[in-house]
Amino acid sequence: MDSIVERVRNIVIHELDVKQMRLDNVVLDGPKRLGSFSCYDNNNGSVYCPDESSIRYLDLPNPVNINCLQGYDPNVKYGHIISRDMLVLRWVLNHEEKMKKFPSDFIVNNGLMKDMMLVRYCDLDWNISATKIRGKIVLNKIESIELKDRIANQSDINNKSTYTAFNLQRLITKNNYEDECSSGKEMSSFYGVFHTKIGSHQILHAGWLHGVESKQELDKPFEEMKFILIKKFNAPRESHSFWQSSTWWSLAKLAGLDTIVRAKFDKDFIVKSIDKLEVDTLTNKRFKMTFVASLDKVLDFIKTIVTEENKCYNFSFNGKDKKLIGYMKIGPDENLIPSWFTDVKLVSKS
Repeated sequence: MDSIVERVRNIVIHELDVKQMRLDNVVLDGPKRLGSFSCYDNNNGSVYCPDESSIRYLDLPNPVNINCLQGYDPNVKYGHIISRDMLVLRWVLNHEEKMKKFPSDFIVNNGLMKDMMLVRYCDLDWNISATKIRGKIVLNKIESIELKDRIANQSDINNKSTYTAFNLQRLITKNNYEDECSSGKEMSSFYGVFHTKIGSHQILHAGWLHGVESKQELDKPFEEMKFILIKKFNAPRESHSFWQSSTWWSLAKLAGLDTIVRAKFDKDFIVKSIDKLEVDTLTNKRFKMTFVASLDKVLDFIKTIVTEENKCYNFSFNGKDKKLIGYMKIGPDENLIPSWFTDVKLVSKS
């Protein structure tokens, strides 16, 4: 949770006890694909590109024998939150007319929505900021002091595990423009933009799409492409865990994906076995209902607290106590929504 110093700077508004939430049977209507964008990370930060240049396709080696520690730097701590998720706001500014056809209460990324879906089963803490701008609540994940400390002090084995999970997705996919466009220092990501309705909430959200299932999919319109989610689990387990199943199902559901590409790592982070799973088989109907209903209740909670326009709120989830606390932020430096978005919105409002 927040430190005592941080608490003094906040005004506590309300608390949600996740264990006591009454879960209704709500329907997740969507996602509908609205568009996409590319993102390139280099030494100067993340760059938004309104095209499909970073899209990747699955290209499995035969036979499978992949060292996922390729490129690993033991002097780097992996796992920090990267701000590129808020690049969806660039897409929003470029698609005002489409936004009118798909009104939304929230703008968020799929990773954060996944966290909300799994609050009943999550033991880790997380923090988010929330700002209402022209009636839409923009949510952004915050790297808390606790998370920074955990990453700074994580063991070598955990650091390698974090790195290889990301690196696997690069090693078994290809990009048509990689050789001619990449400087060697840039990392690319491809994002889909979606619209989903759950209960009374309409959500515009963006998710990182790991790749399409084959090169032939690239010839289709974006709305018809079949994307896959690439995930790993570690030996000596014979299969993945309940937490992994839940996480994978949630991320796949939010992006409208049907297939998980699953790789088994040995103790040296070598992959020799890769298979495919149908998303619907990952968990049962009761858990699916719980995940969707939890998301609905957390959004209800956020909406009741984030009432003032252009004010920054913070929400802290305690994984041990299973409680979500809403704050109003005090300092002007606490708003993590990019100024290039808020400034445009505020100007257009006046």
